[in-house]
Amino acid sequence: MKIESRLSNKICPEGMSIEDWQVALRREHAEQADFSVEHLDDNRIWGDYLVSSGSGRYRTAFRGVRSDRNFCSCLDFRTNGLGTCKHLEAVALYLQEHVEGYPWAGMTYNPPYSSIYVSYKGGRSIRMRLGDQFTMEYLQLYKKYFTEEGILPPENYHLLSEICEQARAISNTFRCYEDVEEFVREYIREETWRLELRNSFPEGMIPWDRVEYSAKDRYMEELLYQLCYRHCSLMVGAKSPNFAHLVARLVEEVYQGVEQIHQGYVVLDNEAEVSLWRSIMSLYQEFAQLPIRILTSSEFAALPLVDHPATTFVYVDNADRLKEWKNNVSVTIKKMHIEHLFMRIDTLRKLTPVQLSSILQHISPFVIGPFYKFIHKYRPVFPLLDDGSNMPEEALKYITLCTEVVAQSIRIPQTDMDATTRDVKNMTSQEKADLFVQSLLSVLEDPDACQILKERLSSL
Repeated sequence: MKIESRLSNKICPEGMSIEDWQVALRREHAEQADFSVEHLDDNRIWGDYLVSSGSGRYRTAFRGVRSDRNFCSCLDFRTNGLGTCKHLEAVALYLQEHVEGYPWAGMTYNPPYSSIYVSYKGGRSIRMRLGDQFTMEYLQLYKKYFTEEGILPPENYHLLSEICEQARAISNTFRCYEDVEEFVREYIREETWRLELRNSFPEGMIPWDRVEYSAKDRYMEELLYQLCYRHCSLMVGAKSPNFAHLVARLVEEVYQGVEQIHQGYVVLDNEAEVSLWRSIMSLYQEFAQLPIRILTSSEFAALPLVDHPATTFVYVDNADRLKEWKNNVSVTIKKMHIEHLFMRIDTLRKLTPVQLSSILQHISPFVIGPFYKFIHKYRPVFPLLDDGSNMPEEALKYITLCTEVVAQSIRIPQTDMDATTRDVKNMTSQEKADLFVQSLLSVLEDPDACQILKERLSSL
C-alpha cells in the first residue's frame, strides 16, 4: 500500500539542504513505487542490479550509499549531481531488507581491476579508480595524467586513447566505461569546432557575403559568428522573414565546418511560412545544394526515425512549443542525435524557470546543471528581460539575443545573384517563383527602384 507523500516537491523544507531534500524525495519515491529489484551478480551487497517498473527497466551499479562510483542508466541520475536516483534508492531499500548493517559503513567495494569512469556526483568529471592488482603501475599512470583528486583535467581529454592503451598494456582487466568515451568525444568535438572558428575568423565576425566584411552588415556578421561559435542556441527575437536569411547563412556556415554531412531540418508553423522561407532561402545558392528540408511542425513530427539518426542541423522557429516535453516536435527532437540545434522564441518574459529549463534541455540535459538547483536559485529573478540584464549565468552561453534582426536591411550576397542571368524559359515553375521573389526583395531594398516600381504599377 502506497503512503502519502511527506515532502513537498516544490519547496525545500526549512533546515534542510537542497541536496538532502532532493535525495529524500527520490528515496520517498522509491518507497512508494512498485519497483522490482534483481541482483545480477554474486556480490553480497555491491554490484549490478536491474530495477524494473511498469514504465521501464534500468541497469544500476551500486558501489556504496551515496558513492560517486554509483551509476544508473536513467537520465535523472546523470543530470542531478546527487550520486543517486529513485532506482538506486530502490536498490538501497532492497538491500536493507536482505542484508543487515545498513549503511554498511565498515565495508568497502574495491574490485581488483582499475578503471576510468564518469562521476556524476556534483557534476560530470572523469576519474580513475585504482584496483588491488598492479596498483603501483596504475599509480604511475594516475600521477602522470590525473590531478591529486583523481580527476582527468579537460586539457588531457585528448589523451584518453593513449591513457587507455597504456592501462591495458598493464592488464587486460582494465576498464574504461562507454560514457567516458562519449563525454570526451562530445567535449573534443565542441572545442575543435570553436578553435577552428577562432582561427578562421579572428575578428569575431563572419562575412555576410562570404568574401569581405561590410559596415552595413556588421550586426549580422557578428551575430552569425556568435551563433556558429555556440553551435546550439535559443535565439530570442520577434518572428520575421529576416530570420530566414539568417538561418540560410547559418546553415551554409555550419555545413562548411562539419566533418560529416547529414540531413538537416528547418521547422516552421504552417505551409504559408514554409512557402515564404523556401522562396527566401533559395536565394542562397550554397544553401540550395545542402540536404536541408524546410517543413511544417506536423511534417517534422511525422518523420519515420529509427535509432537516433545523426542530424547535422535543426532549426525550430517556434521554440515556445518546446516547453512541453510531450509536444510532438519536442519528442521528435529527442529521437535525433543533433549536432547543431537552434530554436527561436519571441520573448523570454513569458517563460517560467521550469519552462526555460525545459526548452534549453533540448540542447543538452547538462546545459544548466541540476534542474532543481536552477529552479531554486533563479525563481526570484523571473520574468527574464529580453535585453539580457537579468539572465541566469548558467544560461548565458546558450541564449542569443537576436532582437535587432527584424530591424535589419538584409542584403542578398551578390555571388548568389548570378542566377538572374539564366534563361527564364528553361526554368522550372519553382525556379521562376524564386527568381521573382529574389528580384522583388532586391527592388524593395533600393528606394529608387521602389519608386520606379510604384510608377510602373500605377500606369497599368
